[in-house]
Amino acid sequence: MRIIVLSALLICCLCSCNNNGKTTGSVCDTLCKTDSINFKGINTWNQSLAITLKDCRPDTLKWTHGKLKTTRQIQMSDFVGQEVKLNPTAVSAAFQDTTCAWLAFNDCVTGRGYILKLPFNKSNGIQKITGALNKFDHKFSIADDLLAYTDRGSIYVVDGNTGKQVMMTFKEEYPIDFNDIHKVLDSINVTRSRIFVKLIKNGQEVPIEKQISL
Repeated sequence: MRIIVLSALLICCLCSCNNNGKTTGSVCDTLCKTDSINFKGINTWNQSLAITLKDCRPDTLKWTHGKLKTTRQIQMSDFVGQEVKLNPTAVSAAFQDTTCAWLAFNDCVTGRGYILKLPFNKSNGIQKITGALNKFDHKFSIADDLLAYTDRGSIYVVDGNTGKQVMMTFKEEYPIDFNDIHKVLDSINVTRSRIFVKLIKNGQEVPIEKQISL
């Protein structure tokens, strides 16, 4: 009996150690990262995007392209509206010629997805999307360079290289909590020719799909 109890305690201890730095429901670990996160675009435009980190948290976001005389920048926490923790495994960028950069990331604490549309021209405002459905979530399958998000009543898909956007309606609004998204939005599969979403309503699966062209 003592052996069984000791074995159970050892298993619990090992599980606790293996989960160190992770949060339930998150898509990435929260271990301290100090290196900046950098992305480069195509040689034609020489676009770039960089996130510097301070005290293990994202600090300054900078983006530019080869023909731009200045580098645009914002303080991440000020713009997002709350502190987030990033891991390079849950951050991606796409560049739309000299129009804008798209930054997608998930907060490693809550698991919530974000998309930022970052125009290169200062006269255009930055767009923040807090209902992003990013590919870093293992239940969200999304083709390369596509970005997906929802307003609880529809799903929108954008080609990060061209800016072309398509939409599919859910036909009603769903009470999605973006910090606990899978209670209502079970999974998605997005390709350049199809959107498939599996929603949960009153404990029942509600599959919705649409043929698209991106």
